Amino acid sequence: MHNLQREKLIKLENDSLIEIHGPTYKYAGEILDKPEIIFINDHHYDEFDHCFHVKKLLENGTVDPHLHTLIFDHINHEDELKDYNCVHFPIFLASESQEFVNADIQTNWNQKTKTFNFMINKPRLHRIFLLQLIEYFQLTNYSHSLPWKTTDAFINPRIKNFTDNPHFLKIINSINKTTVPITDYKFGPEVTMDQGIRNGNFLNAETYKHLLKTTVFEPSCISLISEPIFFEREALVSEKTIMALYGGTFPIWFGGWKCADSMRYLGFDVFDDIIDHSYEDLSNPIERCYYSIERNLHLLTDYNKTKKLADQNHTRFQHNLNLLRSNVCLTECFAQLDKCKPEVQGALLKIMPQFRHRMFEKEFKDYSILGNPLQGINHNKKGLL
Repeated sequence: MHNLQREKLIKLENDSLIEIHGPTYKYAGEILDKPEIIFINDHHYDEFDHCFHVKKLLENGTVDPHLHTLIFDHINHEDELKDYNCVHFPIFLASESQEFVNADIQTNWNQKTKTFNFMINKPRLHRIFLLQLIEYFQLTNYSHSLPWKTTDAFINPRIKNFTDNPHFLKIINSINKTTVPITDYKFGPEVTMDQGIRNGNFLNAETYKHLLKTTVFEPSCISLISEPIFFEREALVSEKTIMALYGGTFPIWFGGWKCADSMRYLGFDVFDDIIDHSYEDLSNPIERCYYSIERNLHLLTDYNKTKKLADQNHTRFQHNLNLLRSNVCLTECFAQLDKCKPEVQGALLKIMPQFRHRMFEKEFKDYSILGNPLQGINHNKKGLL
């Protein structure tokens, strides 16, 4: 590789693997002069430049870009990078799942007094739109987390670039205040910013167990999940979804592309007979946001009906919790390992023991010595059987 910027592209293990930190990487003229295996860490669409900088990296090399292999740390990509060699290796979700298991969280789904919940930290465009839609639909009876200093500067101008629909534009332009109160759930050392909070070294599992479990998630019946991805046609599922499942709630992914479909793939129950997930593959991201609420409004506005449904579905909530506790996402990582070419398999085996403070080092060693340590467990597109 020529002109390698080491702060942007990190070569690992004798130059056999390139790691890119998706949220911060910007293409700066690097040239790929041979087929590479590239691990893309986290979401990687640039909301300001409206592009995938990884695609620029591939297209500006001196070799056929389709000879490279892209490893994503999530479940699904159906956007501009889908025609390249892609491997979906959900090691981030496996790590988060394991941290929740290690936290030994006990559940109580019998005190549901709220219709729905939502959690907002960083002020991404679709999350501000969520606050606007809560006002527009006059939604009440919710539990939530909004750790901002103020909601006074409540404007959302950039989101207008993604729609010419007069109805959506009217909502965006006319609603510039929110009645949603600010919350202050913290251990103490966290730093509250104007819009958001720096959690420091606290694990997401700790934050859930001690701050959000009994205040936001378990008291509610539905979770409006605003994952970080909004524009791109890519399914990234994070600790926000894990919290919704631990809380014994019906999940609705606000704006996410095929998040429900990706969870189905892993074997999770997304309650298709109760929740209308038809929003998840609408081409326009604002439509995905709007219709995730509009098509489920009868549940979001009727506490008695929704609470009754939640009370009737503890067995299905438990099914999802059991999958998380068995770490079906780690099982999927091993399933991906099994079907990859040897050179890609080698790269994945370098990622696994290094990820999240060597969390899966033992599993890596077992796999290297014995083969798939989970091979006795049947796995297919529906997850564990």
